[in-house]
Amino acid sequence: MTAPSVSAPATQATTIHDLGYQRYDGPRDGAQGARRALFWQGFRGMFGVGRPARAKLMPAFLITASLLPCLGALAASSATQGQMPITYAGFIGPALLLHVLFAAAQAPEVLSRDQQHRVLPLMLTRDVTRLQYAAARLVAVWCAMLVVTGAPLLLLTVGQIGIAADPAAAAVALAPKVGPVLLQGTLTAWVIGGIASALASLTARRAYASASIIGVFLTAAAVSAGLDDLTGISSVVADLIDPIRSLNTMLRILFDEPTRAMELTPPPSVWVFVAMALALGALGVAATCWRMRRVRV
Repeated sequence: MTAPSVSAPATQATTIHDLGYQRYDGPRDGAQGARRALFWQGFRGMFGVGRPARAKLMPAFLITASLLPCLGALAASSATQGQMPITYAGFIGPALLLHVLFAAAQAPEVLSRDQQHRVLPLMLTRDVTRLQYAAARLVAVWCAMLVVTGAPLLLLTVGQIGIAADPAAAAVALAPKVGPVLLQGTLTAWVIGGIASALASLTARRAYASASIIGVFLTAAAVSAGLDDLTGISSVVADLIDPIRSLNTMLRILFDEPTRAMELTPPPSVWVFVAMALALGALGVAATCWRMRRVRV
C-alpha cells in the first residue's frame, strides 16, 4: 500500500480588506492633547458628568449640604440687618468633613476605575508616560476639590457684600479676607485631594478605596483626640496628627476666630499649619506617582 504523499501548504498572500470605516483625517494633538483629555475627563468625572444620573447624586448632595448652611446664615444676617454675625469657622469647619466624603466618593472614580476596567494600557501609550498620567489625574482631582472647598468660602464672602446696606464699604472691609479665603480653599483641596488620590490609586476596587479614605481620616481624628484626652499631649501635636483638625485650626487663625482653648493656649504661627498642609499634600502626590510607576498594566 502506497503512503499518501504530503504536499506543502500553499503560501497565501496577506490581504487587507477595506471594511468601509471612516478614516480619521483631523489634527493629532499628541501627548499634550492626551494629557488635556485625561485632565478634563477626570475633572468631569469628579462631578459625575458624562455618567448616569445616579452618579451625580452623591457629589450634588455633598456640595449642596456644604452650601446650604452658608445660605441660611446669609439669609438670617440679612433678615436681622447684620445683627447676627457670620463666622467662617462656624460654617467652613463642619464642611471639612463633607469635603472628605466628597473626595472619598469621587476620587476613586478618577484613579480606581481605570485599573478596575483595565484601560490603563490604552491610556499609557507612547505619548503619555506613567508620571504624566498621574500628573493629569492629580491636577483633575485637585481642581475639582478646589471648586468644592472654595465655593462655601466665596459664598460667605460675596454674600456678605451682597446683603450689606453699603456694598462698596463692605467690599473694602472684606478685602483683607480675600487672601485667607484663597489660602484656606487651596490648602484644603491640596491636603484632602492629595491624600484621597494616593489611597484611591492603591486599589482597583472603588468600595475599598472609598473605605480607606474615610478610614484614614477617621483614624487620624480618633488618634489625635485619644492622645489629647488620655495622655495630655500638647494641643499643637494633636492638631498636627489630624489633618482635619489642623485645617480647622488654620482656618480659625486665618480669619481671627479663636476658640476659648486657643486663647488660653495660643497655637503656633499660621505658617506652621501651612507648612504641615503643604507637606501632607506633597506626600499624597508623591505616593500617587510612586503607585502609578509600579502598577501593572
